[in-house]
Amino acid sequence: MSDARPMSDTAPGDQPTTTGADFTSTTCGMEEGSALGTTPLLPEGGWLAINGSADLSSCVVGPHGAAVTSAYVTNQPPPSYEGFAYGIWVYGQGPAGFGSGWLELTFTDQAGSDYSLKLYSSTPAWHYVNYNSHSPGITEMAWCAEAVANA
Repeated sequence: MSDARPMSDTAPGDQPTTTGADFTSTTCGMEEGSALGTTPLLPEGGWLAINGSADLSSCVVGPHGAAVTSAYVTNQPPPSYEGFAYGIWVYGQGPAGFGSGWLELTFTDQAGSDYSLKLYSSTPAWHYVNYNSHSPGITEMAWCAEAVANA
């Protein structure tokens, strides 16, 4: 399991031009939920859609304005992370406010391996997690909000 939180101010150059796999979710709009695909989202396979929409902002949400707008899988992760064959890119933001926690995304591939990404910043940006897999298609996306414990 990977736990990455890199951000990029620059949009990836290899963005899809079409919608890829369409996952199904009964938990859209909830701060904890998941979306499953009968067809995996393959690398270079297009934008992830949930319930027919590639705009995920009304489905993948968290508290205090946290949301994910879009997601896709690429064969070309950022060059600073050499050694990885695939990357999951998401555009979104974490919750607003000091100590408000994060929005955690977990992606599951066809082999059952999980890759996690935490969105801390409330500024919309590109975020990514890189991974290696013998079956790299993504079959599930889950999200949950995590609050910072008050000490």
